[in-house]
Amino acid sequence: MTVSSAPPAPRNAAYQQLVAQRNAFTLTMTLTFLVLYFLLPVLAGYNKPLMAQKVFGNVTFGYVLAFAEFVMGWVMAYIYVVKARTFDRLAQEARA
Repeated sequence: MTVSSAPPAPRNAAYQQLVAQRNAFTLTMTLTFLVLYFLLPVLAGYNKPLMAQKVFGNVTFGYVLAFAEFVMGWVMAYIYVVKARTFDRLAQEARA
């Protein structure tokens, strides 16, 4: 078995674009999710007056924020589905 010292063949431009866009999207979505996800327990532990603030009726800011996490999950799933169509198109171009 021989080891080649030649540099690897350059990748297809569409493939490079796919990888770059996918990595940027993944990093952005992951950081956004983690910040919003951990915001609830951090605020519940360190800013109880804010979390107990009544927003309307007996509904507090804490409940609104907890519900917003469910909405965030659905919105992020929708964003991923839309963005995945772009990734699929780039993948088809990379194969061609």
